[in-house]
Amino acid sequence: MRIHSLDGLRAASILLVLIGHVAGTVNAPLWLTPLHNLGNFGVKLFFVISGFLITYLLLEEKKISGNINLTQFYLRRSFRIFPAFYCYIFCIVIAEYFGWINLMPDDVFHAATYTMNYHHERAWALNHTWSLAVEEQFYLLWPFLLLLLGNKHAFTFVIGFIFLGPFIRAGMWFANDTDVSALTREFQAVADALASGCLLAFLRHRGIEPPNWLLSKWFFVIATSFFIIPALLYKIEPFLFYSIGQSVANIMAVLIVWHCISMGKGLLFTCLNHPFSIWLGTLSYSLYLWQEPFLNSWSVSWFASWPINIVLAFLFAIMSFYFVERPCLRIKAKLAQSHSAPAKTNKPFVKQNHLL
Repeated sequence: MRIHSLDGLRAASILLVLIGHVAGTVNAPLWLTPLHNLGNFGVKLFFVISGFLITYLLLEEKKISGNINLTQFYLRRSFRIFPAFYCYIFCIVIAEYFGWINLMPDDVFHAATYTMNYHHERAWALNHTWSLAVEEQFYLLWPFLLLLLGNKHAFTFVIGFIFLGPFIRAGMWFANDTDVSALTREFQAVADALASGCLLAFLRHRGIEPPNWLLSKWFFVIATSFFIIPALLYKIEPFLFYSIGQSVANIMAVLIVWHCISMGKGLLFTCLNHPFSIWLGTLSYSLYLWQEPFLNSWSVSWFASWPINIVLAFLFAIMSFYFVERPCLRIKAKLAQSHSAPAKTNKPFVKQNHLL
């Protein structure tokens, strides 16, 4: 089985992050300045894609083997995520030792333990590990829940959590001691984005096709709304942005992903499945890790100045991917093949869609 466009969607997500972070750096083109918040939307897409793909793989495994092998799941996740992640943290610690960057107290601890989303006073170089913490917390919780609840009850749970999302954020908003960044960082506040991706996986696994209007020209209205509606809600009232606006963005992100994985032709399909898009999508994890120290709008250092910053981000990401990440992906692929006999059925799918 092969799901088209997922690597291309991941490429689009990392481009949103790059554009958002480049804006405001030294010597960056001024026209990029209004696009500073695009990074948040890129992460939102990453969450939806991750929720969808992890859930779909788990549902497929359960369908084929009748069970979910949690040991194998976590082993594959470890080979996929940890090497590049801890290599990056090690390099950042070395960079601080030589005085090239500054870290804040407990930054390394919270990054290394995947709890950065609950550590709100942090330096820029490890700031982005909050989203990776959210992902890891999802990996730890969701397979257990899916196995414990079963498909039917897990489906109901996902819908319920999506519905509760804006109420959770509203409750956090009115709590006197809540940091505003917690509303877009802490797991309970953003997990409905992952749950939205999970819901899409359930729908696709059940063979439910998207409505015709989603595959029509109206899709571009949805894609525009993904960015515009939350921004308008923020202009009207920040509370609306943090509570309802996040849910609106989640829904739009799901519709975007559903459209892209369901289409089989057209310009967008061609772009998302172009070899360069697939390559950029596979590079996205290392690129997400390494763009942070270079795309820093708070720094005036030469390595954080346009255009050398984007060159260095890609250079270090490429080294991370080819010398750290890809060798471990080969081990992960061997583990997937030796996991069970039906693994051959899923081989093109795994090869095509590298998980974030």
